[in-house]
Amino acid sequence: MAKVAYLAVVLVVVVARMLVEPGEALTCGAPEEQRTGAVCNVYTRGDQPEPSGECCNAYRALRATAKTRAERRQLCSCVQEATSQSRYNRGATANPAARIPRFDSLSEKCGLPSLFSADPEFDCKTVN
Repeated sequence: MAKVAYLAVVLVVVVARMLVEPGEALTCGAPEEQRTGAVCNVYTRGDQPEPSGECCNAYRALRATAKTRAERRQLCSCVQEATSQSRYNRGATANPAARIPRFDSLSEKCGLPSLFSADPEFDCKTVN
């Protein structure tokens, strides 16, 4: 009987932790973000009129990593940070602000609903 009670307490603690800590935090610079930046760079730079299938697949995979509201808000912040950094701004469009509309168009062009904007003026705290 004591073992059953102990297992019940352990189960309650585990379930409670899952409710408090829904998963690992999304981190900027994760492999999915780097891959999306690399394969979509040609499009966001303005060298290609449409994103490639590989770009859309990478973008979908990136978006799929953000399952909770907190993770989507973090992804928004990461994207804003990445589009403003010079490491993604080499090539035809050196001005980071010129890339924002192209990045923002990825959702529509890849058949996904828009979640947020890469524009640093957009408040990521409003993302649902």
